[in-house]
Amino acid sequence: MMVFCKSGKSHYLAKRIGLFLFSGTLCLSGCMMIHPDKNEALVAQNNLRFVHAYNDAQADLSQNKFGKAEAIDREWKKYPYLNSTNQHLLLDLDHRIGREMAVYRMGEARQLERVGHLNEALAKVSEAARLDPSWSIPKRARRHLLILIEVQNQMGRQWEALSSRLLLLRKEEPANPELDRTLAWSYRHLAQSRFSSNHLAGAYRSVKKALYLDPADTDSKELKNRIVQQVNAYTREGEADFRDNQIQKAIRAFRSALLIRPSDPKARKDLEMTLEAQAIGKGSRHHSNAVQSTAPRL
Repeated sequence: MMVFCKSGKSHYLAKRIGLFLFSGTLCLSGCMMIHPDKNEALVAQNNLRFVHAYNDAQADLSQNKFGKAEAIDREWKKYPYLNSTNQHLLLDLDHRIGREMAVYRMGEARQLERVGHLNEALAKVSEAARLDPSWSIPKRARRHLLILIEVQNQMGRQWEALSSRLLLLRKEEPANPELDRTLAWSYRHLAQSRFSSNHLAGAYRSVKKALYLDPADTDSKELKNRIVQQVNAYTREGEADFRDNQIQKAIRAFRSALLIRPSDPKARKDLEMTLEAQAIGKGSRHHSNAVQSTAPRL
């Protein structure tokens, strides 16, 4: 009798549990039936949000705010539920960002070419070609700049040879002011050629010689100022690296500045201080290691 009761109870419990599970399944299926409607509403809402974001990105591109447009593009690329129309818009946005940035870089390249910064212009053109591989203009501009750089290098060698010949003549006629101006003119062109080839140290040496012979030459003064600006840029970079405790990078930046202008007082002082900081840092590490090696083992 006891066995029967247990059996009856077991059967009763099984029925109750089965009914509960069945009810739970209905509830779960009912919930699942409700969720797609909610998800569809959310997807529709997000697709509408994308259209607004797309318009914002277009406005950003019209103002050359490439970073903001790229951020919008990156975020929406992560969303997998755009409808087909919006997917095409996202592809269009991605292509337009690349093209607009490439156009901007090409404008920068033209400005740099106009002032004789051929190597920097080449870097901008190469970046434009990377941003929009389907655009043929940066590729043609790159070939054009490579030719100009080669011609500039050839001319640089010719200006160097001319300056050497004029210097020999000057030794024969040291009191000839016309010869001094001609030699200054030659040194200035040599400096410009070296500057365009990114040989800044040689450009600085040549422009100093030009100004020694013709201190009033405005073109030489302007070129010297541009070279000094690059020296100052390296110095500021080194100072920022030093503040970030990037000692090796700071040392490289200060040495780059001094490679161009060895007499630059700020770069030289900053390099000395950085080297001292490096030596102190190494000394403290050696001391720490020594203390650890002599500590007793407990």
